Amino acid sequence: MAMARHPLSCFGYRFGLIVSLLAIGLVGCASQPPASQSAAKLKVWIQFSDNPKLFQDTFAKYAKANNVQVEVVCPAPLDKILAALSSSDAPDIVALDDYVTAQSVAFRGLTLDLKELGTQGGIDFNDIYPAALVSCQQAGKFVCLPWGVDANALFWNKDLFEAAGLDPNKPPKTLDEMAAYADRLTKKDAKGNLTQVGYLPGFPWPVQDTLLWKFGSGAYANDGRTLTVNTPANVKAFKWAQQFFAKPGARPVIDLRSGFGTYASSENGFFAGKVAMVFDGEWLPGPNFIPKFAPALSYGVAPLPVPADRLDAYGSDTIGGTVVLVPAATKDRAATAKLLAWMESPEIIAEVMSQNSNLPSNNKAALDPRFRQLKHFQTFIDIMAHPKSTGETSSPIHQELDHALSQAVEQMEQEGADPEQLLNAIQKEFEPKLADAWKKAK
Repeated sequence: MAMARHPLSCFGYRFGLIVSLLAIGLVGCASQPPASQSAAKLKVWIQFSDNPKLFQDTFAKYAKANNVQVEVVCPAPLDKILAALSSSDAPDIVALDDYVTAQSVAFRGLTLDLKELGTQGGIDFNDIYPAALVSCQQAGKFVCLPWGVDANALFWNKDLFEAAGLDPNKPPKTLDEMAAYADRLTKKDAKGNLTQVGYLPGFPWPVQDTLLWKFGSGAYANDGRTLTVNTPANVKAFKWAQQFFAKPGARPVIDLRSGFGTYASSENGFFAGKVAMVFDGEWLPGPNFIPKFAPALSYGVAPLPVPADRLDAYGSDTIGGTVVLVPAATKDRAATAKLLAWMESPEIIAEVMSQNSNLPSNNKAALDPRFRQLKHFQTFIDIMAHPKSTGETSSPIHQELDHALSQAVEQMEQEGADPEQLLNAIQKEFEPKLADAWKKAK
């Protein structure tokens, strides 16, 4: 389902509700030459809030080089963005945390097809990683384009592996191996309180969408037009995840998790040595996370484990990340097309994403030597480029379905509810909703 989990988005969400950002005011920064020389004025709104100066300085260079005004709003709260897209004063380009919002507003007819606009601006679509493009496609159109890309990998604590008698340099390759490792890495104190777990589904954020895909299924088929929530593969995936609550007991797991600090802190469950293995993104080894909050952590990074019968998928992942879209209300399509092509150029993608420890969305940018200086980065580039890596499929009811599935996951984890029964109920409820929604989609 939803795929965000992006450092530029303050860690987003995955397989959960889209939530509005905090009600922060628009912080504008106009990057422009003297008004008398300006031939156009373009507005760019960026939802990410981690490094506004980088974006302001980057767009200022474009403004100066092209003799245009570029007004940058960074960060732009999601509620403001959504309101603006429906108004007559929409920005020309919007950069979002994830593809789900882009898909949602496109279903309402509020954005342009970037295949046409991108071609007009000279974007080389063949250079964009195919997996990164998947989540931006809708009914034969590109409703957004990838900018920065995220991929998951397995991170493991080598010291905890060694203490459990496991080879610290040999991560699990299959999901069955991972479950067996997790049993050995789970500990309780003398009072029976859980002090350490091998793996915890949903930590640091939900990745059930990746898990479903690992088992060879997902929520949709047929470009999002067919609901496949209750496939046997999906049931198997949820049951695999459910064991990490069932074996130690749901209450002890919940109690342990409640003591974790925030993601960006030394009390992060993985940083603090309370979770031995996590699925996390390429930004984690970057300067803002492990080196800052857990500099002594001995850890490894490898592709995510896969089911034993799907070893051909080892090394791949579902791909997400930040995207850019163009509102239908943009006033100067030619100028917007030119600016969009510049944003999607290998030079600008390499400049921005290397400074934020995020994956570039095209092949030429990935060749930039700055990425080779980032620890473990090649592992993630290889995952992104794997022929079996792909993006997520969306639908007009994606957010509502996400919410229902998130509630079902809670029941599976905390109450031990039967995944098959829950998924059958969701399939029955949402199958007619999906068919009806596609009839009404613009």
